Amino acid sequence: MSRLHTWQTRFAVLCMERKVVPFEWGKNDCCLWAADAVLAITGKDFAEGLRGTYATTAEAARMLARVGGVRQLATDVLGDPVSPLHAAVGDVVLFEDAGRELLAVCNGGTALAVAESGLEPLPMSAALAAWRV
Repeated sequence: MSRLHTWQTRFAVLCMERKVVPFEWGKNDCCLWAADAVLAITGKDFAEGLRGTYATTAEAARMLARVGGVRQLATDVLGDPVSPLHAAVGDVVLFEDAGRELLAVCNGGTALAVAESGLEPLPMSAALAAWRV
């Protein structure tokens, strides 16, 4: 997988567009946020088969159970994870919050995750795994 020549601008635009867009299952959740970032950076939509297939917490839980969970979904799409110490801007990273795994996107010393009020920075020091984009 390779990054587009204009990936930095495309990623910055996506971040600005999503800055205040709240979390919503099936539209702006952690998996689709990561997939949208990968799409902006590479031009490839790895979530095409998932879009429109869930819209509630229960439907998302069934989808994630079907694919083996958040970590397995990212691995199936992006390959084997690497240490978060090797993550660069635009790479997908894994965190845990209240016992649930979530995906975010590295933005340097922080990773951007979808929250109720829009994108929220998480410290990269708390990341559990990363996938190179």
